[in-house]
Amino acid sequence: MVSLNVSKYRKSAEEFLSRMDKEYYLHFSGRKENLELDQIFAEYGWLFTYQNMEDLQQIQKQQKGENKKRYAYLLKFCAENLIEKQVQHIRQEIANDEAQIQVKVEGNQVPFRFLDVMLANEPVKQKRDKIEQVKNEKIAEILNDNLRLYWKQSHQQARHLGFKSYSLLFSSLKGEDFNHTLEGMKKLLDQTQDVYRKHFGNLVYTRLGITLDQSSRSDFAYVKRGKEYDPYFKQDYMIDAFSETLLGLDIDIYQQKNIIFDIERRKNKSPRAFCSTVRIPEEIYLVVMPSGGQDDFEAFFHEGGHAQHFAHTSCTQPFEFKFLGDNAVTEGFAFLLESLMQNRWWLMDFIKMSPDAADQFCYFSNLLKLWYCRRYAGKLEYELLLHDGSPIAGREKDYCQILGRACNMSYSPQSYMTDVDPGFYCTNYIRAWSFEAQLNQYLCTEYGNRWYSNRRAGNFLKEVWSYGQKYDAAEILEQLGFKQLDTDLLIDSLLSSVKSYKRL
Repeated sequence: MVSLNVSKYRKSAEEFLSRMDKEYYLHFSGRKENLELDQIFAEYGWLFTYQNMEDLQQIQKQQKGENKKRYAYLLKFCAENLIEKQVQHIRQEIANDEAQIQVKVEGNQVPFRFLDVMLANEPVKQKRDKIEQVKNEKIAEILNDNLRLYWKQSHQQARHLGFKSYSLLFSSLKGEDFNHTLEGMKKLLDQTQDVYRKHFGNLVYTRLGITLDQSSRSDFAYVKRGKEYDPYFKQDYMIDAFSETLLGLDIDIYQQKNIIFDIERRKNKSPRAFCSTVRIPEEIYLVVMPSGGQDDFEAFFHEGGHAQHFAHTSCTQPFEFKFLGDNAVTEGFAFLLESLMQNRWWLMDFIKMSPDAADQFCYFSNLLKLWYCRRYAGKLEYELLLHDGSPIAGREKDYCQILGRACNMSYSPQSYMTDVDPGFYCTNYIRAWSFEAQLNQYLCTEYGNRWYSNRRAGNFLKEVWSYGQKYDAAEILEQLGFKQLDTDLLIDSLLSSVKSYKRL
């Protein structure tokens, strides 16, 4: 017999996520030293019980259509946080340790979270290697023991929920065949390998004077920074570039009081940009830790895509469609605005590049995108191994081999735990790249290559955004005339964008 009061459950679940997102925002933006989740879980822990899972499963079986989907989203929410409730004290300790670690670099005390900014701006490889070494020492010394415990207990909770492994649990909750997703990404690795080695390898050699095989992930941080493009990407123009772009879509960000921009450098601010959805659509934070140049613009436009999606989500949508659902959708909208960095017309219109400079930058930006897609192919393969139900011990070697093979550069074994997000979030990015490639094709076909300056395109996006995450990525594409979410189009777009550059 079902005893769950679903109306109360939904209301409290929304309050819980609002509290959690505000706490995450305050801590990871560097405004609050300690991450404090204990009190929130103490107040709302009743949401995440085995009985509630059973009740939600039982109710879902009796539903059809939209209601069935809503209960599937609630079930995933309950299961994810049931696991997190058991391990949140560990994640909290990891975050607080990360915020408090200080390291010595060339005689100066530097916050641990600032090291990524330093890596991106350090032109001397020997100095980058030293920064990376210091970072890895702290990861091994302070963070990895807790990370191993976090994942060990998360795996145990997956078994308590009746699944042989953490990967099988999340494959079920997300309704996704991870092995099928991996097959598509292995195809991407295979079909882009020659182009990647030639073109990205040439980029690394030109920038660093070393071969791709001699490079490491920390070298990529400097390559990605793209300092030679700094004259085009000045920080004081970043918000204006975003504002002027969205005006073409009939969106005035200065009238959007529900989006708060946080782009200041702060001592313990996370180097990883993020969007915090405290209340949808009423209170949304867009957070970027500036490291300089095109990298900041790319991060800002990506998080701006998230912010616009949730800021335009209709307040009449039910809780599940506002806060839950398929996160490949919001990641796809984030990649859509980020992809303007690979649009030569936008670069000429807003960054004031010459046609030749725009072509050159598009080439550079598409090579970075190719690197990321290949990296995430490796991440998925590694995470399926990490979460397959076998012991975690000894996975450092697997991490270095798999990621190294995907990117053709060396990875540090110490990062085999820090380079993993909960809940197979990596598959959201992978599916989002395919979603964005198809959505971008639709926009260019319907509204032209300068779709960002077409108010009809703006009306289309605002309508799609208004549904929140009611529809998954495949359902949205089906409504636009596509048969399915297609990795092939992503592969073709990556190859054609790189090969079209005439200088090589």
